[in-house]
Amino acid sequence: MNSPGRQPGAFTLLELLVAMAMTAVLAGSLYATLHVAFKARRTATAAVEQMRKAELAVELIRADLESAVVPKGILAGAFLGQDATDGAARPMDALMLHCAANGAADTEGTGDIHMVELACESDQDGEGMILLRRRTLNLLTTTVEEPDEETLCRGVRSFDLKYFDGADWQDNWDSAAQNNALPRAVEVMLQLVAQEGAGTNKGGYRIWRLFQIPCASAAADERGQTAPR
Repeated sequence: MNSPGRQPGAFTLLELLVAMAMTAVLAGSLYATLHVAFKARRTATAAVEQMRKAELAVELIRADLESAVVPKGILAGAFLGQDATDGAARPMDALMLHCAANGAADTEGTGDIHMVELACESDQDGEGMILLRRRTLNLLTTTVEEPDEETLCRGVRSFDLKYFDGADWQDNWDSAAQNNALPRAVEVMLQLVAQEGAGTNKGGYRIWRLFQIPCASAAADERGQTAPR
């Protein structure tokens, strides 16, 4: 029998407090679980991010190198690779080359040949360097134009280029001193600054690639030379 003054099926204040406490405990447990999951996701993303940005940067460099044109003719210009280091004696090489444009462009003054410059600059916002790519699209203009500049990669620890002449690897390349010849192949090494906790003297993710220059290889094969393997 129900006691006088109490409605059937109603909850007491104590029962509501217990239910609210249980809900709070469950919500706290769910929050802690989600926090751990999101933290693990951020850690995994940060670990992969270094590899992604280095791979994308080297892929763009590959496209430029494989479309390099022989330094002869009206628009074709020098292929100039310079060996350099920063204050910590880490490689920060630079390269200037002329290559065929990738795809049609509607911009007025844009030709089939453009000049590309790769260079490293100090990163004022953090440790390491910034790898930059500058493109000059109009090579026929009589005025000096600012090249289009894009950031290929941040947090660069070292950027090293080597050039194969058919017999040996060179640290520098000047097509004017090489009888207007391109290197047979270019070795690209890009290393990023180590992530936090890996030690200040240790480098981070490093990618190494070797790219053959089609124009140089074709010209050498016509002269009866053997392509590098």
